[in-house]
Amino acid sequence: DQLAEKTARLKTLMSPFTAPEPEVFRSQVEHYRMRAEFRIWHDEDEMYHIMFDQQTKQRIRVEQFPAASELINRLMSALIAAIKPDPILRRKLFQIHRKLDDAWQQQAEKLRDDLRAQGFDLQLIGRASKMKIMLDQDYVDEVLPVAGRDMIYRQVENSFTQPNAAMNIQMLEWALDVTAGSKGDLL
Repeated sequence: DQLAEKTARLKTLMSPFTAPEPEVFRSQVEHYRMRAEFRIWHDEDEMYHIMFDQQTKQRIRVEQFPAASELINRLMSALIAAIKPDPILRRKLFQIHRKLDDAWQQQAEKLRDDLRAQGFDLQLIGRASKMKIMLDQDYVDEVLPVAGRDMIYRQVENSFTQPNAAMNIQMLEWALDVTAGSKGDLL
C-alpha cells in the first residue's frame, strides 16, 4: 500500500512535465533497514528500546523491529542485556548534561569488546555536552555488490544515505543501466 501511494504521489508531482512512466522497485517486506534509531527508556529497574509515534509523539516499546536487519534485531537485546547491569553506562546513557569520564570510556570499551565477542562488528561513540568520544572511528564501511563488483560506502556517523541496502543496490544498478554509454558528467 505504501509503495502504491508513493508511486501515485510521484506520478502526480511529475505530471506537469510529461515524465515517462516510473520504474518501480519493490523493497523486501522485512529486515531491509541497515540503520535504525531507538531510545533506551528507563522505567524503575527496567530498560527497553522505544520509538516515538510521529503523529501522537507517544512512546512505543520496541522489543523487535521487523523493518530493521536481522543483525540490528539481535543487537537490540544484546545491548540491553549488556548495559542493564552496568551502573556507569546505564546512568550516563543519553544523559547529555553529564560529562563522559575515564570510567565511562573504560566501561564503553568493555561493552564494545563484549559485543564484538558475540559477533557484532560495531563502533561506539559517546556524546555529551561539547564532547564526542569515538572508541575507534565515527564510520562504518558498507560493502554493496553492484553490477558484479563490490562498492564500498563509508557511512559517517550522523550523515544520511539510503538505509535500505537492497534498494541502494537497485538504485545504483538502475543508474548504471540508464547511463550506459553516456559521456561527460552526471548530476
